[in-house]
Amino acid sequence: MCCKDIKKRYFCEQIDDKMASLTLTELIDPAILQEIQDGFAHVTGMAALTTDESGSPVTEGSNFTDFCMKYTRKSAAGCKACEECDRHGGEVTQKTGKAAAYVCHAGLMDFAAPIELNGQFIGSFIGGQVLIEQPDEQTFRQIARGYGINEDEYVEAVKKVNVVERKRIEAAADFLQTIAKILSSMAYTSYNETRTNESLRSSMEYTAGIIREVRRVADENVRSVRQMEEKFKQLSSLATECKDEVENCTDIVNGIQDNATTTHILGLNASIEASRAKEGGKGFAVIAQEVRGLADTSRTSADTIKRKIEGIGERTREMTESTIEAKVLVDQCLKDIEQLKDIIVKLQNNR
Repeated sequence: MCCKDIKKRYFCEQIDDKMASLTLTELIDPAILQEIQDGFAHVTGMAALTTDESGSPVTEGSNFTDFCMKYTRKSAAGCKACEECDRHGGEVTQKTGKAAAYVCHAGLMDFAAPIELNGQFIGSFIGGQVLIEQPDEQTFRQIARGYGINEDEYVEAVKKVNVVERKRIEAAADFLQTIAKILSSMAYTSYNETRTNESLRSSMEYTAGIIREVRRVADENVRSVRQMEEKFKQLSSLATECKDEVENCTDIVNGIQDNATTTHILGLNASIEASRAKEGGKGFAVIAQEVRGLADTSRTSADTIKRKIEGIGERTREMTESTIEAKVLVDQCLKDIEQLKDIIVKLQNNR
């Protein structure tokens, strides 16, 4: 199985798991169910009601008879028996997946048609409250006595109940099941479209979040690079100042070297004059010798300092050149980041 098939299967399983927790009214608007139910009752003359998977009504009863509502269900025992019949009808359709017609405890003909979604039972249409033949008065008097209901009123009420052929009742139940299938299919399609739209919206929001984050990072990088650029400018300026100071120091050292050479020459001349003076110039000769020694030491020190300064100057020039090269790279980096920001803006505008 390829990765695409696995993802598709996983997505379908996720939808099925979600559907398992959905209720009838979450998938189909109760107002639509009520409208269909009312129209059915008006055309057929039968009572109708819509219940969820547990048998609880989700609509108001349509065309309910006085026989059922005013008498049978007003009795505690009769109402309990009616609820049991409704539940039984729902259970039968849930097990078989088909519409079913049956005789209720009070002798009327009822039916139940399942409402399924992708093979899952989510409710049913129930109704009927009709007779398939003229009522037997004694039978209904006996039922009235069992529930503590006034016999004469009960018999008069059952005489007002519509008499409908069983085939017509079964056909009506099948018709409701067909309507239920159409509704289920519409609900299933609508649900899938909603889920897909939610998934797309979630994906788009996630992508937009990533784009916003990338743009934020890009903006931070621009600020950081600009700060770096400013630091490089400062560093370049300092390097230039250092170069100027090194050149000044070189001039000073050159002056010291010139002075040492002059002092050495003066010491040498002094020695020559001291030798001419013979005994009288001996002391002066010693001083002249020391002067030459100091001059030589100064010249040696100056030479050493000059070499050091020249080394510093070379390093400073290299640092200046590196700073210039780094600035070029920083400028290029800024251009690249600006191009990235333009791409991000286009992505946001084309979402």
